[in-house]
Amino acid sequence: MTRLAPESLLGAWSLLEWHVEAAGTDRLTWPFGRDAEGLLVYAPGWMSATLSQRRRTPLSAGSVRRADETSRARIVTEYLAYGGRWSMEGSTVIHEVSLALNPVLLGTRQVREVALRGAELTLSATEADGGQQRTHRLRWRRC
Repeated sequence: MTRLAPESLLGAWSLLEWHVEAAGTDRLTWPFGRDAEGLLVYAPGWMSATLSQRRRTPLSAGSVRRADETSRARIVTEYLAYGGRWSMEGSTVIHEVSLALNPVLLGTRQVREVALRGAELTLSATEADGGQQRTHRLRWRRC
């Protein structure tokens, strides 16, 4: 296990790509499309991540509170945001989620394997989805 200095992650990172690999297949999917946008910020002890489809569906009204239920629900499927404390263990970064658009993430530990090559950062996480193992890979470039 390679040990990275936590200071190497400090700063702002712009999303290059987020794709998901299904185990045992060559199949890739892009949750927010191949041209997704994102910003990841690491400050001493704190982090924030936002990811979005580049072309989002407009709300049915001029504000979230006045939009219809379908329009408000779509927000969660086209945008991801969370933040909280963070720490490193070897080549793993752990995000302790204290704020999130999706309340399911609140209080969770989001564990990511880290690969840092020059100005490019890759965060990877594996999950089981209905018995199928999937690996999320998010590539970021230092801003």
